[in-house]
Amino acid sequence: MSNTIIDLCWNDFIEGDKKAFEQIYRALLPSLYEYGMRRVKDEDYVRDAIQEVFIKFWENRNKLKVISNPKHYLLVALKNSLLNTQLRDGRLSSFGENDDFQLTYDVESSYIAAEEQRSNALKLIQALEQLTGKQKEVIFLRYFEELSYEEISVLTNISVKSLYKLNNRAMATLKEIMGMPKQSLLVLLYIIKFLYS
Repeated sequence: MSNTIIDLCWNDFIEGDKKAFEQIYRALLPSLYEYGMRRVKDEDYVRDAIQEVFIKFWENRNKLKVISNPKHYLLVALKNSLLNTQLRDGRLSSFGENDDFQLTYDVESSYIAAEEQRSNALKLIQALEQLTGKQKEVIFLRYFEELSYEEISVLTNISVKSLYKLNNRAMATLKEIMGMPKQSLLVLLYIIKFLYS
């Protein structure tokens, strides 16, 4: 479902349309689940947090406003729900200490036909593992979820300027490891995104 359709469904949802709410849920559930699992790696926590977010949104729909990016809005709500649950359960000592964001993909996919692409994708995935948790999170949100730096800033509580620096350092590290220009890295990230999402 395109972002434009999600935006239209959001407008209908805040007016009380259950079908629009269901469409938003179905369209964004995979992205929310994937993001949640990369943050905490606990299916029960993630499922509960997603359900909690959608229940709260349904119950408070009359208070919600028209927004430009419902996906970003729900990702922020999910992150906050996960943090609150972890804090409540003693699994996180304070906000911002969870630097274990996971960015791992299974390269043994039959979709990558060319051996060179398979080899480069494997190298890039291994290179991604050498990044810090914050760098992996920025790469994931920027290139896989296609969020703007401003949206990522709200989600991560990191300034836009610092996000640019994190991204630039991550790309410099990847360029050095991979021995290829940034444009080639972006193409590989694009391939990985669409093959493994």
